[in-house]
Amino acid sequence: MKPLKACLLIASLLFSAFLPTLISESVASYATEPKIAVFLEDDGVRVVFNDVHLYFNASNGGEITEYYDLLVDPGRSRNLVNLNWNPWNNLLPLFASLFYRPHIYPEQFFSTGGDSNAMLRLISNTSQYVILQASSRIMSRFGQVAKDAYGNVIYVNSTWIIRDDSLVSVERTFFLPTYATVPSGWRWYPFYLTRRAGFGSDATFYLFNTTYAYSSVVNEATYRNFFDFYPVLPNDNKGVFGVAAPFYNTSIGGDGTHNILVAYKYNEFIGVDEWRSDNYHSDTNAITEAGPVYEFREAKNFYTHVYHALVNFTHQPVNDKTLQDFASYYADHPSVALLMECSVTSNKDLYTPGDYIAFFGSGISYYNLTGLMAKFLVTNSLNRVVYQQNYGPGNIVAGQTFNVTLLAGTVQPFPDDYTLSFQIFSQAGIMLTSNSKVITVEP
Repeated sequence: MKPLKACLLIASLLFSAFLPTLISESVASYATEPKIAVFLEDDGVRVVFNDVHLYFNASNGGEITEYYDLLVDPGRSRNLVNLNWNPWNNLLPLFASLFYRPHIYPEQFFSTGGDSNAMLRLISNTSQYVILQASSRIMSRFGQVAKDAYGNVIYVNSTWIIRDDSLVSVERTFFLPTYATVPSGWRWYPFYLTRRAGFGSDATFYLFNTTYAYSSVVNEATYRNFFDFYPVLPNDNKGVFGVAAPFYNTSIGGDGTHNILVAYKYNEFIGVDEWRSDNYHSDTNAITEAGPVYEFREAKNFYTHVYHALVNFTHQPVNDKTLQDFASYYADHPSVALLMECSVTSNKDLYTPGDYIAFFGSGISYYNLTGLMAKFLVTNSLNRVVYQQNYGPGNIVAGQTFNVTLLAGTVQPFPDDYTLSFQIFSQAGIMLTSNSKVITVEP
């Protein structure tokens, strides 16, 4: 019998015992007509909220391949997503995460928009928000699949939260069983905006944080595809920066469609020291692009990695104040992009044989969620699982907290350092939140 399993008494608790039943639709719904509508199709999900229409396409990585501004195009005659720019084609939906080596494309170009068989699941649908989750492979236009150092497929798991105030939050997880190496000279675009050209000959972009914003004008003649030529994205002590494309502003050549603002958390991205913004506009190619980029000066290993972005579709004016307010809102409300948070704790950090031992799981959900599963793991210093307990399925409501005993018992003489991990998964099998801590058992 495994050492820790032999010495610990399992708390006989079901996961559903601390996740209350989801409130009924009659209680949660509004008396007025909802601002969000969802339409399920064979290959995707359409979401219409306020004056925005998005189509999430399971045959294209679960990414957005149709986007309409219903204020200026109520008949949906102009899809603002550009999937016709050769040689990229389907690799550049409205938003995508990209790895590529400049000047040697299209052969060395991988995107989250390439998978023709992605998993896409509607997780929650209320009158206030819609939650979608997608899982896909990272692929090239030639069908190459990105893999880790041991040949395992790299997946990207995405959680989209679409709210009735026109805010869209995205959590992305690159899932690697081991690690992958990004070669020197390659670039990473964690969440990149690409849409049909929305400006005249010149495109104006804003780079901003919570205290600072400045504009940058780009056209085909001035654009240079070199990392050192790109403007530096400003960071501040709140760790939020962003890029905005003011398409609505016709006075600077915009086409009158939504201004699109995207904010990011600086310290969430894998160990990079400076983010720049690769903003591009071309009348010839009918494309406008914007977003942060990092070019690796030397080869770098990366592991499973989670990061977030917050998007705003708006017809409100964009200026220094509105952009700083948007960044400040994200900095002050980090949970806007999270479904849940959890933690695992213990009654002590250091134990000797015969001590009483107890492990606890606690947390909060920010949204109504059903069909949740959970897992509690204990691994030793060799990273071997010595105990595992699964929980679920269960439901929880927005704002609900929980605090439970996961395990309790008496320590036996198996000295080592043990890692406690508590993980919660959605009905789609995608991890929503996790936490871990280390305890020590002395001889």
